Amino acid sequence: MSDPNKGRVKTIIMDKAPQGDSLTMQAQLGFQAGDYNELANAFNEAFGTSVTAADLQPLGTVQDVWTYMESL
Repeated sequence: MSDPNKGRVKTIIMDKAPQGDSLTMQAQLGFQAGDYNELANAFNEAFGTSVTAADLQPLGTVQDVWTYMESL
């Protein structure tokens, strides 16, 4: 995933996170278990990936999610 997509990743997280408008790269996501399904679906639609909620649940911060998405 290219660097310009970092902003798209953060925008998707901010749209789905409970307190998304106040997130920073080091902020805790604050998702409940079911929220990860919506986040995974949003990434899959935006980037053509096959991310699952189980892939995302261990990730705690916006930076963690970005690092994961960058590795795909």
